[in-house]
Amino acid sequence: MKLSPFVRLALALVMLFSVGLVPALAECDGEVIELEFMNWWGAAREVLMDTLIGHFEAENPCVKVINQVQPWDNRAELLATAAASSNPPGIIMSTRPETYQFAINGLIIPIDAFVEAHATDLSVFYDGEIGLQYWNGELYGLPMPTAGGLTGLMIYNKNLLRDAGFDPEDPPETWQELEEMAAAITVADAMGIDVLGAAAFGTDSEFVAWLYTNNGKYVTEDGRTLLFNSPEGLETLEWMLNLTNNVNHGTLNITDFFQDTAFAQGDHPFYEDKQAFLHINTSFFGHFNVNDPDGYADTESWGTMLRPYNGDNPDAHSAGTTGYNYSGAWAYTIPAVHPPEMQEAAFKFAEFIGVHPQGGCAFLFAQSRPSPVQECNENPAYYDVNPYWSVVLEGLALDTPVQITPVQGQLSEILSNNIAEAYHGVKSPADALNDAHAEMQELLDEFWAEFDAENM
Repeated sequence: MKLSPFVRLALALVMLFSVGLVPALAECDGEVIELEFMNWWGAAREVLMDTLIGHFEAENPCVKVINQVQPWDNRAELLATAAASSNPPGIIMSTRPETYQFAINGLIIPIDAFVEAHATDLSVFYDGEIGLQYWNGELYGLPMPTAGGLTGLMIYNKNLLRDAGFDPEDPPETWQELEEMAAAITVADAMGIDVLGAAAFGTDSEFVAWLYTNNGKYVTEDGRTLLFNSPEGLETLEWMLNLTNNVNHGTLNITDFFQDTAFAQGDHPFYEDKQAFLHINTSFFGHFNVNDPDGYADTESWGTMLRPYNGDNPDAHSAGTTGYNYSGAWAYTIPAVHPPEMQEAAFKFAEFIGVHPQGGCAFLFAQSRPSPVQECNENPAYYDVNPYWSVVLEGLALDTPVQITPVQGQLSEILSNNIAEAYHGVKSPADALNDAHAEMQELLDEFWAEFDAENM
């Protein structure tokens, strides 16, 4: 069986991990600290994380890391319960809103003192990555994986473009070009979709992603004033609805088309030449290679592009957002209840995951995913793993950080519900955005008023 470049390099990486590169385990003169690591790096990535932990323990023989991989079902509840317990794990993997909420509630500690004591060089991270880990002027975690590359990238099916008469090496750069190609490729009617050109899902995260490609903004930089119900926002939602209704014959068609499919599982329409344009995050390349290695190796059949922008807006450009999505800006945070020696061990492990070449750098490379550490992404072997690596780096460079607060989950739900009403014809696009803005701004004002009162 012929192995793809991705698989060959991943296997080579694992072999390097296991021979010669790991220093012999030194003796531990003190008491061994057991560090429970609560995380969601399951499935095939569990082996990679165990390898990373082996490297860390070889360099830190007085620390034993227990890899506690968690199920995704009820993830938020599991984490909240563990973080608030009297005996939480030694280090926990949390999303940005969770990190902020835990910080406000005093459940985790800032790590600035550890950074200073260990002379940790924060400049190795992209500014937009490390910047997302601060709350109220204090640093609470080190990033890994990237928060970037989650919304600004798309892959496309060259065969479908070629069959529709388009140049497969010239993907769309603007909304207008995307809509034109999608209309020519889509095979659909009111009863369903056989082949999908492109989709604009009626969710808050999809709206915000398209909003930034129309030179719009979700919120001010201080996170206090919402801005999405702007002319740019209205134009964005109207364009999304037009694509959904006029090209794809309604949101129910889209829902049915993707029912019970997931690109991580190999049953996605893209693998079957039934979808031309697909929004992806940086984990997709690894999933693609695993699920369809022959298709992945055939670069004549697929390509990678930036998310198109509104060609009718002279100020618009391709863009992505970092930190808005719930999964953006994962961090490894340290509970406050543990003794200093365990917190010290937790920081050492978080630092290893964040900046060590055999930590997050190797862990993400093995998945063909970029690192929040700039130098890691300069590894030329990435181009052997991913033929479109230059596009990935271009997308990372165009990412824009979005400020959020611990009430982001509630805000997202309000915005999604109103957008859904617009998609189902219950509200006009303008009413949906204005109603969402009014309710969300009231909630945000309440949060900041309480926060300011407690921190005066």
